Amino acid sequence: MATALMNHAEIETDDLHRLVDPARGIVNSRVFNDPEIYQRELTQIFMKTWTYVGHVAQIPNAGDYVTAFIGEDGVIVSRGRGGDINVLLNSCRHRGLAVCSSDRGNARLFRCPYHGWTYGRDGALLGVPKMQEAYHNELDKASHGLVRVPRVEIYRGFIFANWDYGAVSLEDYLGRDMLWYLDIPMVGALGNLVPIGPVMKFRMKANWKLASENFAGDDYHVLSTHGSAFRIGFLPDYDQLADYTANFDHGHGMGDIPKPGRAIENDRGMAQMFGPDAATYVEAFNARVREHLSERQADVHGIGEGNIFPNLSWIKFGCFHAFGLLQWLPKGPDEVEVWQTTFFDSGAPQSVKDYARSQMSQENAAAGIFGQDDGENFERISEVLRGAVCGKQDLHYAMGLGHEDEVKVEGLPGRLGPHYTEANHRNFYRYWLQLMTGREG
Repeated sequence: MATALMNHAEIETDDLHRLVDPARGIVNSRVFNDPEIYQRELTQIFMKTWTYVGHVAQIPNAGDYVTAFIGEDGVIVSRGRGGDINVLLNSCRHRGLAVCSSDRGNARLFRCPYHGWTYGRDGALLGVPKMQEAYHNELDKASHGLVRVPRVEIYRGFIFANWDYGAVSLEDYLGRDMLWYLDIPMVGALGNLVPIGPVMKFRMKANWKLASENFAGDDYHVLSTHGSAFRIGFLPDYDQLADYTANFDHGHGMGDIPKPGRAIENDRGMAQMFGPDAATYVEAFNARVREHLSERQADVHGIGEGNIFPNLSWIKFGCFHAFGLLQWLPKGPDEVEVWQTTFFDSGAPQSVKDYARSQMSQENAAAGIFGQDDGENFERISEVLRGAVCGKQDLHYAMGLGHEDEVKVEGLPGRLGPHYTEANHRNFYRYWLQLMTGREG
């Protein structure tokens, strides 16, 4: 039965508990279309969680910068003269205009085009036109620098920022269990994980959570949404590729986790198409994981797809797939901007790099098979949920409810689940609810 809409404008904590009930596997469609809920997400979620804002390889030199978003707040990620990394609110302290309008570059200064206030790489206010005539030299420049994001931490080159002074450390937020998997492609790389080409950006008319929850471990949709890829032989039988899902604290989840030994054998088979250099690379990658991490991590080898709550997804199936990051940047309750960054091992053979780049373009990019499949779903769901009736119905998230602890695999961390389950969705919305209400859901 649909949950009734409340009469007052501001949604209350008890309303959210009625709309989202992970214990029963219910998420009301209002959470995907309600402007009040969306505004609450910007403050309760995006100001309290760690958000990915860039990679150190994108800003190697002093003065290098990239722009990014935390929720809908634009930020500048800049490299200082001493190598320090600053994350600054991209908004002039005078009238609020963005002081940097480029995606990336190198700059000594950031100057607002409206009235010319000028800031340094660290955000300090350096220059104000007509200081004597306009401000009688009374403006305290020291207190009018660009606002700094107070928490900035880096994990293996990936830069995250957080507005919450009291937040747990980045590594604690990501969690030891999820990092057990994410370390595999990061440590296994023979060189460095470096971005290939610029960030690809496009928009969809869809709520950001539809994409995040999908990558958090919705293996079930692959059979129908991407079924054509299997029917034409683009991919082998889906159940031969991966076996498990897993979810973690703080709403994180991943899917398409292979049985130990499966992914390395798939890569060895792929290497036969490319020759001895590729075969040597696969074995060297696996040996590096085995040496620097563990035997069990080397046995897993490829990690599938996942989502770091709230809105950073990854995809990485093995040595012949790029490490793809997808950011789902909210632009309103019914619009999301997708930023896709493709990373690959600088130490891989060129033939493997070229194939991985091609695979990412064909599969999960804006014009790829899977990217278009998913995007159409997300947009059509959002369109349907604008209806007066559809927009307030309870949606079913109860697959596998009551069977969450039935999958146990020795040595694999996280709360494991079968290939097809919605336990990861419930985990996502359990943490969403906790942040939105400020109490356990």
